Amino acid sequence: MHIYFAHPCFNDSQAQFKNEFLEKLRGALEQTECGKAVGIIDPFLDTPNIEGNRETKLKLSRVVKDTCLRMLEECDMIVALIDDGDTGVAFEVGYADAIGIPVILISKSDCAGANAMLIGAARERFDNVLDDEQVSKLARMFEWYCISKERFGNEPGKS
Repeated sequence: MHIYFAHPCFNDSQAQFKNEFLEKLRGALEQTECGKAVGIIDPFLDTPNIEGNRETKLKLSRVVKDTCLRMLEECDMIVALIDDGDTGVAFEVGYADAIGIPVILISKSDCAGANAMLIGAARERFDNVLDDEQVSKLARMFEWYCISKERFGNEPGKS
């Protein structure tokens, strides 16, 4: 099972959050039956950060978009950090929703602060996502999804 992690990562604070969240999530996943079967796809590992250079952004923006969407299409689910008002995350969520990929919203504080369309696209929302209990719930949800897909051969809830 592959999960696309949509998030901004353009400054030290965002990078620090990403690292802390992924460390906690991987630890929580290790406590589940399907932990080793869950892969987290981080688009920042496969695409350059071009936001700080106008010329490079204009030159490579289509390549970055196409690469990210191709990775997203290969995933079973998208987890989207709604904090910091990143329009790229909103684009990825809209695309995922349009092609039927389940959307999970996460926030450092409260997902209710997101745009109504993002909230409307979400199957689930996790507030205070760095809280150990919340990360554990997220990992258990991934486990349920993984087991359901394995047993029934398709997305849970669909016939």
